[in-house]
This record gives sequence, C-alpha cells and structure tokens, in this order.
Amino acid sequence: MKMDVYLIYAETQLHAGRGAELGVVDLPIQRERTTGFPIIQGVKGALRAFVRTRNDKNLEEALFGSRPSEKGEQAAQEEETVQKEETTQESEGTKPGGVAFSEAKILLFPVRNNERLFVWVTCPLALARFLKVAKDEEALKVVNNLNLGEHEAVALFESKDNEIWLEEIAVQRKDVNTDELKKLFEKISDCAPIDLLKNKLKENVVIVSDKLFSQIVETMTEVVPRVRIDTTGTVKEGALWYEEYLPQDTVMYFVARPTGYASNNVLEDLKNVINDKLVNIGGKETVGKGMVWVKSWG
Repeated sequence: MKMDVYLIYAETQLHAGRGAELGVVDLPIQRERTTGFPIIQGVKGALRAFVRTRNDKNLEEALFGSRPSEKGEQAAQEEETVQKEETTQESEGTKPGGVAFSEAKILLFPVRNNERLFVWVTCPLALARFLKVAKDEEALKVVNNLNLGEHEAVALFESKDNEIWLEEIAVQRKDVNTDELKKLFEKISDCAPIDLLKNKLKENVVIVSDKLFSQIVETMTEVVPRVRIDTTGTVKEGALWYEEYLPQDTVMYFVARPTGYASNNVLEDLKNVINDKLVNIGGKETVGKGMVWVKSWG
C-alpha cells in the first residue's frame, strides 16, 4: 500500500489534550493506554486548518473531504442552515476525503543531560514502529537485536564515562556497532528546522529500554501552572490549574495514505502543501504553543 511518512519537530511546547482530569495535572496530554507513550489524535484537523488558509476549497475537499457544517448562533439561522445543507447533500452529496491520517506517535523525546545540555531519548519499540512504516529493513534489524536491560542504553556519541545521566536517571552505556543507527539519524536529523539542531540530532541520541522510556515520557514532560485573572488584574479564587506539555524539540511522526476516494496524485498534492511548513497542532495556539515543522520522510 502506498503511503507517505511525515516527521513533525516541535518548535514550541505541544499540548494535545485529552480533557480535564482529577489529579496533579488538570489538563494532561493524550497517551497510549498500554505504554503511556504520547500521541496526537487530531493530526487531520490541524492539517485541514492549515490548508484552509490557502483559500483553495477544491484542494481542501480533495484532501480532507467536505467541510463540517457551520451552524449560526441563532436558532432560526441554525434551522435555515440545516435545511440548506440537506438540500445540498441531496443534490450533490458530501465528498469524502482522499487522504487517511494516522495519529502522531512519539519518536524522540528531549531530556536534560549534564554533558550535552540535552539529548534525544528513544527506545526499541518506538524506533521499530517508525522503521516499519518507513520501510528501513536494515535499521530495523539492528534495533530488533539491541536487547537492552532496564538501565542499559546505546548512545551515538562518545563520552569518557560509561554512565549517562538523563536528568536524575543514570544508565549504563552498552557498546554496540552504531554505524547503521548513525545512518538512520543522519536522515532523521533533516526534520530539524536549523543546521545547529540538525548537527546535534545526528549524534546526541540515547536509546533506552522500552520500560525506562515509558517512565521518562510520563515523568519528564513539562507541567505548567496557569491562572485566570479578573477585571482588576488579580487572580480569581480557585482559578489555578496545571497543564501538561510535550517539550520543545520533541520529534513525532504520522502516516498519510490514499483512501478509495483519492485521485491519483493526492499524496503529491498533500506533500506540496504541508512539507517543510510550520503548522499548529494541538491546543493553546494563541499563547504560542503547538508550532511544529512538518517534514516528509524519504
């Protein structure tokens, strides 16, 4: 099946929320139920909103399908709108989208490091999922044979010490041949928006066990307090809450594939409009969150 893989590089902190919860974090991010890995389920809607800014309705509908109905605020307007939509649907029918989008999955998670300021952390499971859809069989073989212990890690960089610190967690370096992995991250680094970050991403990578990675992505996200103020500029009583964010420099990926309603060149049309573009994904857009660079793989 033909499909395209896209990397997304977080220019700012990213919040794809799953609603309010009772707990330490009032507004947590979306996660897989089984692993706790961060995900983003609203990729299609975010990309549609970006494409809509081009004011090309035909392109938007070819990629994403007919627009959702827009109802007026007044009841009379709502009724009139519904009647018009029903008439239109009867005469023309709604148009399904030509592209199906997966959720975005985590690939690389930035973590503070005492030697290199920060490094990107990943794990065999996250890498294997990506390499499967990216169709890189050679790198996948290497990842499948890493066999990391719970506190072992493979690093692409050289260091004097066999101990690598990931914030307050110490892991022991495991010596393996990293030639194939370096080739992989040479390609992945192209998703970074500037040369300095590309060069850093080529080697500042640490691969840890799946279990430790799950712990890292659950405990090392950014938790930000927010308050609501009244007209006098003072904080309203009880108006303090906490929001969870994926940190800046997080790398994720998603898959786009043609549906049965697609034109022959629909994936190329999508690539032309979103590749190498700065797109907003997730919430808190008006306070500068969710800005990501989208980069086609391969």
